[in-house]
Amino acid sequence: MMTVITIVLLVVYIYLGLKMPAIALVTSPFVAGALLVMGAADEDPAVMIMAPLLFLGTLLAVTASKRDPDSEQWPQICAKWIVVILVLLLATITAGIAFGPLGVTGFVLFIVFLGSIVTYYLTSRHATAAFVISTIGSSMRQNLPLPMALESAAGGSTDNRSRILRGIKQWLVQGYPLSESIRRGYPKCPGHAIGMIAAAERIGQLPYAFKAIEADMIAKANDRRRLRPVHPFYPVILMVFTFLILSGFMLFVVPQFRESLIEMTGGGALPPATRIVLDISGFFLFKGGWLIGLLIALIILIVALASLYAKFRPRQPGKPYLISRIGDFLKWHLPILHRFEKDYSMVQVVELLRLSLIAGCPVNDAIDSTLGLDVNNGFRKRLRKWLKKVERGDNIAEAARQSRLGSPLAWAFDDKVNQGNTLSILEMLESFYRSNYSYYVNLARIIMWPCITLSVGAFIGFIVYAIFMPGIQIINTLAGMVHP
Repeated sequence: MMTVITIVLLVVYIYLGLKMPAIALVTSPFVAGALLVMGAADEDPAVMIMAPLLFLGTLLAVTASKRDPDSEQWPQICAKWIVVILVLLLATITAGIAFGPLGVTGFVLFIVFLGSIVTYYLTSRHATAAFVISTIGSSMRQNLPLPMALESAAGGSTDNRSRILRGIKQWLVQGYPLSESIRRGYPKCPGHAIGMIAAAERIGQLPYAFKAIEADMIAKANDRRRLRPVHPFYPVILMVFTFLILSGFMLFVVPQFRESLIEMTGGGALPPATRIVLDISGFFLFKGGWLIGLLIALIILIVALASLYAKFRPRQPGKPYLISRIGDFLKWHLPILHRFEKDYSMVQVVELLRLSLIAGCPVNDAIDSTLGLDVNNGFRKRLRKWLKKVERGDNIAEAARQSRLGSPLAWAFDDKVNQGNTLSILEMLESFYRSNYSYYVNLARIIMWPCITLSVGAFIGFIVYAIFMPGIQIINTLAGMVHP
């Protein structure tokens, strides 16, 4: 009877996954868990096998369900990423069971290979964005008809860049503004470029905005092409390989040393460092520690996939995605990343404020235009607070200071100190924050990488010491047994 009920529920949830994906995705884990518990209580293997299949079938049905453009698409996205995580975990476990540490090592190398391909794709995407923005900006600076200029730049080529230019030209011909045409014809355009273009379009400063965006994007594309002496994933890969090698030694080599010491010395113990490493590795391999390791691996995998997903999907400054809001919250409240986020946001805000004031916009309209930029949500809240105070009639400089936007920005709008020099000070602040951001990024790299290198070296040195000490102890024991 229980088997029939499980089959019926499986069919029902596959149907729900296709027709009502949100309900199916939320309720299927609880139903599958309840069936698994009841199957274990009744000792019914068929129910215990079909319970996970119910959850997996629901995930596949939700992933394959039709997406309504006017409704939320989070069930399909969540189901897709859950399936990807489960496949990666299953592949890792299968490789470990079938081939041991060697299989896991091969799987890790395969992941590293995929990471290299992703890195190349991201670099190519930044170069493509720089080319598109540069082409549009140069056409506008030469006062050329933009649709005709884009068609000429695309030529008869069929590569990705030419298709993007034709797509933007198609929407321009239909009467859409430039920002909307870029958003529709080039959906993968970086969010900060779209935000700056839309804001500059409202104040009539598109040529200057394109010039600034072009400089930023070319600098980023060139920076990604540079060879760095240490890759950010190097410590992680090194720790994984060290753990795999350590597991092999602890399983096959160190127990032989222990038996040799017991036979030679009549109950001799391993060196303290070796016992510490053996206890830790034994906890993770044979006791409940493997659950902790699996949980840590799952968290790292989720964070890596979420980061990769965020890099592939451009940000939406007007309506940020949930993952963008979570990332902004974490970066805004972490000690070091907070400084980077604030300086990077200030570069864009000061730049647009200067362009707005050059165009003759009032200060409140200039501040309002900065709310559409692709800045951190925490910083955007401070901009809203500043705008509210200015529209209420408060002093501009004092309102900026009370909104915690920094004394330099308040100084730029202080009429008592620098009356009439706001534009020149904003230009100076733009250069200051841009160089300040680059300086602190490079300083963090200079400080962090030696510390990480020393820490990893000390860890590996301790492991090597713990592995070789039993052999040295055996040699010393044998040397003491020799009589002249």
